Amino acid sequence: MKKLLLWLLLVLATPAMAQHSGADKTKVLFVGYDPAKPLPDMKRYAPGMMSEKEFTAEYPVRMPAFKALLSQYFAEVKTMDCRDWKPEDSAPYDVTIFDFPTNVVEPAKQEKDEKGKVNYISARYLPDDFSKPVVFIASTADQMGRRIGLKLDWLCLCLDADAHHLNSQHAIFKGPLEKVVPTMVTKQTPDGIFHYATGADVPKEIPMWRVQNTGYLDGKGVRIGLVSRGNRFSESPDVEMISSGVCQKDVGAVALGRHGNFFLWGFGASPADMTEEGKKVFVNAVAYMKQFDGKTPISRKYNDRMATTDDVREIIANVTKKSYDDYVSELKTFNEGNAKENKRLNDKKAAGQALSPEEEAKLPYVGRAQEIDSWETYLKRRMGKLAGRFGNDGPAFQKYLSDNFDYIYCDPDGFFDYSIDEDVQQIGVPNHSVKLLETCVSMLKKNERPELALKVLKRYTGEGFSTAKDWSDWLTKNKKKLFFSETNGYRFIVNTYSK
Repeated sequence: MKKLLLWLLLVLATPAMAQHSGADKTKVLFVGYDPAKPLPDMKRYAPGMMSEKEFTAEYPVRMPAFKALLSQYFAEVKTMDCRDWKPEDSAPYDVTIFDFPTNVVEPAKQEKDEKGKVNYISARYLPDDFSKPVVFIASTADQMGRRIGLKLDWLCLCLDADAHHLNSQHAIFKGPLEKVVPTMVTKQTPDGIFHYATGADVPKEIPMWRVQNTGYLDGKGVRIGLVSRGNRFSESPDVEMISSGVCQKDVGAVALGRHGNFFLWGFGASPADMTEEGKKVFVNAVAYMKQFDGKTPISRKYNDRMATTDDVREIIANVTKKSYDDYVSELKTFNEGNAKENKRLNDKKAAGQALSPEEEAKLPYVGRAQEIDSWETYLKRRMGKLAGRFGNDGPAFQKYLSDNFDYIYCDPDGFFDYSIDEDVQQIGVPNHSVKLLETCVSMLKKNERPELALKVLKRYTGEGFSTAKDWSDWLTKNKKKLFFSETNGYRFIVNTYSK
């Protein structure tokens, strides 16, 4: 064990990095699993959604690898077991890195609202007002950030080893510790991108940047990375989308991004398996986050299952025969693969060979074929509550939504629920435009349909004023600071960062 740790320290301290030792005064706290402590309980699954074998093999290596890399650049680096961390432990440090989730402060629960709807409340790991800069590794971002409304949510635990569509001009490639010109290699575009309307114009091959040496798609049992939803990700001034990555989702899925004082490093590898460029950009990201101390998110996202206008665009684009044919082809391929895996596992079992815990867990599921909808059922599902109005007339459905796109309202508490806001439609001004608020205030002043104006103002601001003067004063004061957030209440929000 001691030889392994010594080897890691020597390998990670390359000449190029050694010259930076102690160069940055940033104090860093790394929170993960301390290999000096016993392994955590893995009765249900291993941390990081790894297999027990993979997690156990990496357990003695992971924290020392991060410690060695960070110590080459930062004046003070402390490591702490995630089972011991408390919010006050981060107070003396400029940046905290969470490699794995800490202890749950409040367990997940279900609550019924006044309408009888059951709502799932995620487990709490952090206080709502936690303001210290944070870097999350992979799935830890969603696990710890969901309760406090971070956009660093769990779209898919399927991020491999390469980044693409990256903003190479972003500060984390410029420094402050290392300047990195990402080595871009043209590779085949992930197939998942082409299953989305946003992938229509993406070439079959795109430039990619290798972040870690080994990906889970290589079949070598490494920690899988996380991508977050890109839909309306960058709608607010407290957010930065830096890069997507190789995964099964759309081209806008977020692999590297920031929301307030929280940063998503979606890739799962420790420095022991990062590329040299990946290591440098990682330490740059840690140093970059120091400036966001106290810059908590302005806009929060508490329902990752709400629809956005990006989702509606996808629905409009997919109500076609071509999209249906792609859907049928995709499900047939999935079912064929499932059937093969089911046969493999059952043959292995019949031969008297023991299945791994992971194989045992998936055996009940791989034998189930996904039902393929008919064209009519496919249309009905995508049209949702508008199916009764348009039947099998896809073009009419598309035209209706396209013609009324400026009035689409997505229910922030719903499950991918959207509608046309007929109140705004009557006024005739797009609901994402500040002009709507100006028009409604003007209507109040002139006593033109005041009930309608007041209803719309309250819906799209969350404010409760009742007089034209109060609304006018509020709008005059905040007009230049307003931005529209779909994911935080589907309303206008004041940019509190703006002076």
